[in-house]
Amino acid sequence: MDLSREKSSTPDYTGVPAKEYTLDIPRIPSVELPLKVSGSQESVTRAIEMCGGLVKVKRALNAHKDTPEGLELYLNNDKNENGTSNFFNEHPIIGKLVPQRDESIVMKLSLPKGTLEACGGNLQKSIASVPSNRVKIVPVGIVNNTIRFREMSDFQMRLDNVPSANEFNESVGSLDWKSVRNYVQSIPDEDSRPFENINNLIIDRTSKIPSSDFQLPPPPRFSMVNIPFLYKFRGNPYATKSSSGESTVRGTYLKNYQQLVHIFDENARIPTAAHPLLQKDYQKAEESGVYPGSNKDSKFYEKLEECLKILTEAFAKRPIWVKRHIDGLVSQDLHGTLKIALSLVSYRFTKGPWRNTYIKFGIDPRSSPEYAKFQTEYFKIEGKLQKSPLAAKNMPDPPAKFYETDTLGDIDSRFRFDGTQIPWYLMLQIDLLIYEPNIAEVYSKAIFLAKPTELTGWFHELDLTKIRKIVKYELGCLVQGNSQFSEYKLKFFKNMLYTKESMIDKEKHLDPDGDTEMAESERSSEARGETNENGEDKEGEEEVEDDDDDDDDDNGVEAGEVDDAVMEQDEEDMTYDDYETQPKRQGLPQNLQEDNSLDPAFDITNAGFAQIVSQVAQRDPETAAKLRKELDGFVLQCDLSNSS
Repeated sequence: MDLSREKSSTPDYTGVPAKEYTLDIPRIPSVELPLKVSGSQESVTRAIEMCGGLVKVKRALNAHKDTPEGLELYLNNDKNENGTSNFFNEHPIIGKLVPQRDESIVMKLSLPKGTLEACGGNLQKSIASVPSNRVKIVPVGIVNNTIRFREMSDFQMRLDNVPSANEFNESVGSLDWKSVRNYVQSIPDEDSRPFENINNLIIDRTSKIPSSDFQLPPPPRFSMVNIPFLYKFRGNPYATKSSSGESTVRGTYLKNYQQLVHIFDENARIPTAAHPLLQKDYQKAEESGVYPGSNKDSKFYEKLEECLKILTEAFAKRPIWVKRHIDGLVSQDLHGTLKIALSLVSYRFTKGPWRNTYIKFGIDPRSSPEYAKFQTEYFKIEGKLQKSPLAAKNMPDPPAKFYETDTLGDIDSRFRFDGTQIPWYLMLQIDLLIYEPNIAEVYSKAIFLAKPTELTGWFHELDLTKIRKIVKYELGCLVQGNSQFSEYKLKFFKNMLYTKESMIDKEKHLDPDGDTEMAESERSSEARGETNENGEDKEGEEEVEDDDDDDDDDNGVEAGEVDDAVMEQDEEDMTYDDYETQPKRQGLPQNLQEDNSLDPAFDITNAGFAQIVSQVAQRDPETAAKLRKELDGFVLQCDLSNSS
């Protein structure tokens, strides 16, 4: 063991080897008490008694680390003449064994007598002040087991002179059944005694109220938790503290009084003007030319007026904005006034389809479907996908904190999604999505609800699901450098009939007798007596169509909406190679996928195996004959995944 000392704090002992010591020394358990314990025998004995005695301390130290048993520390163990505690609500602090604690070494340091006192109690200076041959450091033990107290100590109330509390302690506190029964029987049906002095109490902060006037027992615990709550408090960065301890705020820390609407139902009140306190500050600024709390030299008021002019024009053109889009309209020197300017012209919803947007005062987006196009949808690309080399090349750099829009007075074109580029920001309003033709088609056919909902706004859930599916699929392809989307897959998304396949109404497949109509492959399986992998008849298994296999595969892109967890199934990750071979996985020939001139009456979402093969035969008779020969019908999804 190397016990050489640091050169920075000790004389230079270059060339002097450190003495080696064996660690074949006693292992010592320890208890870290939240108490000030001196080295005197009386102090140590007192600390052990507060923990219940030496037997309980040994038992706790020998307990297994996984057992809930701990060491109880009573901060107050004063007993009255009856042997009961004077504290009505006394309870201990529990100490636990430290799990997986590293062993620590106890060192014995010997110095010449009087050295420590001469150096003012500073051990480091004491060691440095004496020659090396006068200092002796020897390891005497290894601490390998520790009990540590981390619970809070709670408030406790002393009730020595309260008759009702003493009666309770002497009966219930004694755990003697006879005393408890006598105590309960002595209480009348309508006992006024606990309240007899309350009406006569005079609250005078200058004098103490006798404890005998307080007849009600305090709660058993004042704190609801054992472990302190981590508030993660951070001081105001603009605040400075003087030598006298007085705190002052400097800089441009100005309250913006942004108005927020926290409910979405009809009881929500839509603000029509700025907060009264903000109006008051603005009025003072108009009168004096200096905004309250700012310096005249900073010209904050002049910049605020210029920023307000820009925002007034922007909200006249577009009543609902995302702040990241507004940043490009305001120059860098005006950004310090932007939050206050926004509070003077707009309010915000904290929930619902227009959350994270700034809405012009007096505009209620729930009042008309014309505001449906301003609803927000948030998408995110899976972290694993973002780390791939392809993603680094294809994903755009995020916009700078201060940037200038490339479209005068409007949203920067790099925020729009048109199917050819990944937007700067993946919180997208609906009208920024309709630049993509397939989404525009879904939007044009959407029939709005009679009343907006908190989850989907004015849209039906199915229409939003279609839009989300298209965006997620195309984003996943673009991030991997694939801009050749599957027309067949996009057509499937646009013609979806249900938000989830499990919602398909099976009643429409019932025959006249009320039985579920079997698919052609199921009939053949029943005739052959086939069973599934569990040994059960295949008659009861659900049919899974081949073309729906990749229905929920969205290339690792997720929508950050609250209702996505309900609407969408778990998605599997896909690699770039999966997209390269995607047409081959659809179960249809390449030429048929690229040609959409199928029979208008043919609906792929409801077609059976025979119907699909007949459509294939129109373009590729050889492949159709091969399918009829080698396949009995649709393949179960579980079998398909196992075979691949």
